[in-house]
This record gives sequence, structure tokens and C-alpha cells, in this order.
Amino acid sequence: MSELQRAATPWSPAEIVTERRQLRRAGQPALEWVEARPAGGSSGAPLLFVHGAFTGAWSWEEGMLDFFARRGRRAAAVSLRGHGASEGGPELRRAGLDDLLADLRAALAEVGDRPVLIGHSLGGFLAQCLIGHVPLGGLVLMGSLPADGLALIGPTLALTEPRIWLDAVGSALSNSRAVTGSAHLGLLFGQGVPPAEALRHAARMVPESPRALAEAHLPRPIIPAWSAGLPTLVVNGTADLLVWPLSALRTALYHGAAQDYVPGGGHFLMLDVSADGTARTVLDWLCHRGI
Repeated sequence: MSELQRAATPWSPAEIVTERRQLRRAGQPALEWVEARPAGGSSGAPLLFVHGAFTGAWSWEEGMLDFFARRGRRAAAVSLRGHGASEGGPELRRAGLDDLLADLRAALAEVGDRPVLIGHSLGGFLAQCLIGHVPLGGLVLMGSLPADGLALIGPTLALTEPRIWLDAVGSALSNSRAVTGSAHLGLLFGQGVPPAEALRHAARMVPESPRALAEAHLPRPIIPAWSAGLPTLVVNGTADLLVWPLSALRTALYHGAAQDYVPGGGHFLMLDVSADGTARTVLDWLCHRGI
């Protein structure tokens, strides 16, 4: 157990207010916005959660948003176009990384106030693309792709887990949901998640943009967080079979980031049985850094 996990951040439960609405933009798809905040006012930097491929804001709503709101934080999650309850589903196949980044920029403008950006998987890669380009108070990369995106992870997955790699590619190209089939539930969600829960999560997943996935294999200029003076935490599950702990180490070294591993945690740490412990690790890091 790490120092971050051993820390005991004091808190008293707060009554919370939850909100769900659409961020409407001229000429762009409206985006689903889900927010939880303390009824009596928040403290510290606001938190903005961005999901990874195939999912949406619902993945954070399951427990993370309430966890932080009850501990005095304003916590919001956005569904990028074509995901969750956001508009743009029919056009998602043509959306590239720059389109998704435009959505994320709109969400950051909505939350304001130098937020902490918390990104999962592909969402973590999008977050890294914005380092040095938008004002942030901190960055948390959870089960995140490294700074080189899928350049190494994609070919490695094709060799080690060819079935899920083929299904992921096939799902994107054919606009189907093959990647969320029951054969992949343990790989996606970890062995600790009950099968019924994993099936419930998988039923909410959507086909991902083939263009965005293809572009994530190509190099992008990503500024190391340390050079931008941006406090960064990398959190990964030791049982993550999609983004291996070694990939998380590369990410932490590149950004000069603090790092923590969740013992037995799978890829979707926010939906794992260890979700509360992961959230506690993030909260302790924020408090330790005074963010």
C-alpha cells in the first residue's frame, strides 16, 4: 500500500446536489453534463472527469461523482459527442481526436476555475493533449493511455489479446457492439466485478469512432506535465490487461508524475470493487498537494 493510500484525509459527509443537463453549442452536438456538488458550497479545485473509448459520463456517475461531492468537491463529468446521452451518435464514425478535444475544451470552459482534469483510458490521452494549452490545476490519469497513445499498446494488444483487438476494430468499423460481448467482460472490467454488474455496464457502451482510434495510434506533440508545472498523478490497476502497469510507469516517468497502483484493479477502476479506494487515493493526493 502506498503513502497516498495510507494517508487519512479528514472529512465529514456533506449533503449533495446533483444536476444533469445538456451543454448546447452553436453548430456542434450538445453534450451530456452530469454534476454533483456539496449543497453548502465546495472547496478546492473543481474536478472534471472525462471517459475513455466506448463509454460515457455514466461510468463516473456510478460512484466517483458522489464520492467527491460528499467530501466537499464540485465534481462533473461530460459525455463526448456520440457517447452517453450526448448528441452526435450518427456522425461519431467521422469524428476525429480534434473533434473530441473540442468537446473537452467546451467542458473545461463550462467548469472553469482551473479544474483538475481526471481522464480514463482514451480520455486520459485526450487530457494529455491539452497539457500546456488550457489552464489546469492538476491532472489525474486513471488507466490512461500513455503519451504515445495506442502506438505501442495497439500492436501489443493485437499480439496478446487478438480476439478483443479484432472485436474492437470490428466494432468501430462496423458500428457494432462486438467489443462489449460477454467473452470480454473479465478483460474489460476485471475479475472482481460480478458478472451481472459487468453485463449492466457493457449494455451502456457504444461503438467507438474508427477515425479517433486510428488517430490515437499516430504521434502527437504532448508536453510533459513537469515542464508545464502541472501536478500529475498516474493511477493504474495491477490487473489491468489493456493498459499494463509498465505502460502506466512509462506515463508517470514521461510526466514526472506521482504514481500509485491499485492491487487487483482492472481497467475500469471507477467501476471496480476497489473504486472507493481509488477515489480515496486521488482525494489524498489532491489534499497533499493543496489542490
